[in-house]
Amino acid sequence: MLIDWHTHIWLPEHLGNEFGPGLDARYLARHGRRLSTAAAPEEHDRRMRESGIEHSIVIALTSRHLGMEIPNDFVAEYVSDDPSRRTGFASVDPNNPGAVAELRRAAAVGLRGLKLAPPYQNFHPHSEEAWEVYRAADELGLVVMFHQGAVFSPRGVLEVAQGVLLDKVAREFPDLRIIVAHFGQPWSDDVVALMYKHANVYADISARLHRPWQLHNILLSAVDYGVQGKVLFGSDFPALDPAFCLSALRGLNSETASALPSIDEAIIEGIVYERPLGLLGL
Repeated sequence: MLIDWHTHIWLPEHLGNEFGPGLDARYLARHGRRLSTAAAPEEHDRRMRESGIEHSIVIALTSRHLGMEIPNDFVAEYVSDDPSRRTGFASVDPNNPGAVAELRRAAAVGLRGLKLAPPYQNFHPHSEEAWEVYRAADELGLVVMFHQGAVFSPRGVLEVAQGVLLDKVAREFPDLRIIVAHFGQPWSDDVVALMYKHANVYADISARLHRPWQLHNILLSAVDYGVQGKVLFGSDFPALDPAFCLSALRGLNSETASALPSIDEAIIEGIVYERPLGLLGL
């Protein structure tokens, strides 16, 4: 099954007065388009179908620090319209006193994972507030996806963004299935080390497909450590189109032709087609 493990939906008003304009400014400068108006549910459905995506993970996100919220109910309603093609991940902000209660409520309405983003939400992955959220996610059997890496927002908090900070989380919660989004770039070697050390740590390659040199080296490292079977395909829609990402992944060796070893085509196709939902218990 062809699964896009990292996609978003939102309406412009969900992004707030800081996150949304900042996102648009960054993408207008680099890619000539706005993202705030590009992630309506109907557009997500159209692009997934046109790209041949058979199932997608659809992610909520909330940050008190940046004043934005893609609501859990918004995601839950969308995925419930076609559960054979969509799985929803909730988001809670550990800084909010009601975070655990909201996570339990989100799980009760059918969301099966949790998105956390320490550098966007401004919390330390080892804080007691975060620990309470991990305990609840573990108890509820949820997959936890971390945005643990670079951020575009000037107010993002990079000192809590390094992937190595998840080592303690994975040690203390060995049954908690963890996905590191965007392969934790630019600290991707740390994420490879986490995947090698911990059976419960995975990583997606979303928002890496437009940086072929970086992705080539990430995959070489994953193969070298024998963790390529835990690498998940993802687009980060609407930031990147899934059809472009599939084409870029399959063209990676020609794009980065050099004296470096190539990535075995079977490994590339495995990332695309051999990462079923059951791999993470979904």
